[in-house]
Parts: sequence; C-alpha cells; structure tokens
Amino acid sequence: MRASQAISIVGAVLVLGAFGALQFRMVGPEHRGYLTANILGSGSLAVAATIEGLWAFVALNTIWGLVSLRSLVVTFTREPGPAEGEPRE
Repeated sequence: MRASQAISIVGAVLVLGAFGALQFRMVGPEHRGYLTANILGSGSLAVAATIEGLWAFVALNTIWGLVSLRSLVVTFTREPGPAEGEPRE
C-alpha cells in the first residue's frame, strides 16, 4: 500500500466518523471533538492529495480544514452559553 493511500484512509475515517457522529446526534456541530476530527481528517486528505498531485482535492480539503479550524477557535473565544456541542436555542 502506498503512503498516500494509508494517509487517505486515516483522513476518510476521521471525517466520516465525525459526520456519522453528527448525523446520529452523538455530538453537535460545535463539539470540539467533531471539529478536531474534521481538521485532522481534512488535513490528512489534503496531504494525500498533494502527494498524488490532485489539486482540486487539495483545495477542497484545505478549505474544509480551515473552516473547521475557524469554528474550533470560536468555541474557545465565545461567551459561555450552552454546554459544549449542544444546539443553541
């Protein structure tokens, strides 16, 4: 197995695991674990895409990761409200 394939598998498991947890309401969209899995997963997928020269996927996953990173930063800087990951009213 090539390194890019192994990296892609790890990234896909992280992103899809986070998505599944969100869909089954195990976490909310602001949950730090959900956001961290998206950052690490999309980062892995971007690295794998870079190795393979798949520039559209590099752009997609880099933007995905940056948006997730911004959301994670917001969770640390906003005023206290509902518990972490719970939907806001």
